[in-house]
Amino acid sequence: MFLLFDCNNFFASCEQVFRPDWRRRPLVVLSNNDGCVISRSPEAKQIGIGMGEPYFRCRERLDKARAVVCSANFALYGDLSERIMSILEQYLPDVRQYSIDEAFAEVGDSSGGIDWEHEARALRRRIRRWTGITVSVGMAPTRTLVKLANETAKHRPSCRGFLALTSPAEWEPLLAETPVDDIWGVGRRLAPRLHALGIRTAAGLAAADLERLRRSFGVHGERLALELRGQSCLEDDVNPVRSQIMVSRSLKEGISELPVLRETLCRFVEKAAATLRRHELMARNIFVVLRTSRFEEEAMSYANSVGCPLPSPSDDTRLMTRAAAALLESIYKPGYRYKKIGVILNGLEPVAAVHPTFEHPNIEPDPLMKVLDALRQNGHDIHFANRGSQLPWHRDHVSRLYTTCWDDIPEAH
Repeated sequence: MFLLFDCNNFFASCEQVFRPDWRRRPLVVLSNNDGCVISRSPEAKQIGIGMGEPYFRCRERLDKARAVVCSANFALYGDLSERIMSILEQYLPDVRQYSIDEAFAEVGDSSGGIDWEHEARALRRRIRRWTGITVSVGMAPTRTLVKLANETAKHRPSCRGFLALTSPAEWEPLLAETPVDDIWGVGRRLAPRLHALGIRTAAGLAAADLERLRRSFGVHGERLALELRGQSCLEDDVNPVRSQIMVSRSLKEGISELPVLRETLCRFVEKAAATLRRHELMARNIFVVLRTSRFEEEAMSYANSVGCPLPSPSDDTRLMTRAAAALLESIYKPGYRYKKIGVILNGLEPVAAVHPTFEHPNIEPDPLMKVLDALRQNGHDIHFANRGSQLPWHRDHVSRLYTTCWDDIPEAH
């Protein structure tokens, strides 16, 4: 039996934890350069704000609705994510973090005397009480069914945040009303091919002939059908050869200026991402390290590192440079001469082993990245502009670092 914990509207919810006056108001979180919407509160969804919608297109609607607009604060989101995952690991066996805001736990059956449905509900309440974040919980015998259970629990008020699909009598009616497009692992490319075979619902996929599915879609199609029948056959992803990719350098003269440090870091991120793609891997997490010389006097010595999960597994240089720049800004202190900076990518997985999620259904390598890699292999010196120019990094609506910076800790009066 599997449990799946998924934080609701995670980035938006993180912003509301320390600003209760923002609750029940439309709230959106923007990408690092304040370019597009990457998280929405339920109230923002109700006024028609779309995921990924450019900020300039929805700004007027947001202003009219008196919405709260936040720039991405990955240091805050990453810290709250770590706290939630540590709670899960404290109370559950075999927890596997899948993304910044969700985790699977394989718990077995109830033969050991543990009522996992009761435990899951209690853990959901505990996470809410200890972190302020609301999570939805699904329970089912396979990963594919538990994703469906979780998504249903999230969007059906009658579920009150939890849904267990532990028998065919519980999951078969739900499969009959679920479009096959919404099943975890189907995605945009597979759905039209299933439609062509007359398979339009999850129930249709579960009832399909296994041999026909294998001929048409390989072992992946067959496994999807078996999973929907309650037979677990998606194994944990095999660990890749590499556990992490690190690119760092000592800075001979030392650098004090944030824009110059950012440019240097972007070069390292570009190199790390290219290595990632060369090995056909995707990363789940990114870390930035920064320090002065080890031989500086104590008053002029400073070292720090910070990391965050990426919104979804990625090999995209653009996403990683945005995240790295935000992380660097969160730990940078003026007045120091920094002698080392670096980036670490970890949580590495083979591209073929990364499954899409409901929030990110189209996780796959970006063709632009492939083109750039091919050009470089043919001798062309081509790079992103932020590698060697000082970008005006817009974060006009960024919140405080409530949990990672002493100066930003909220005061109680």
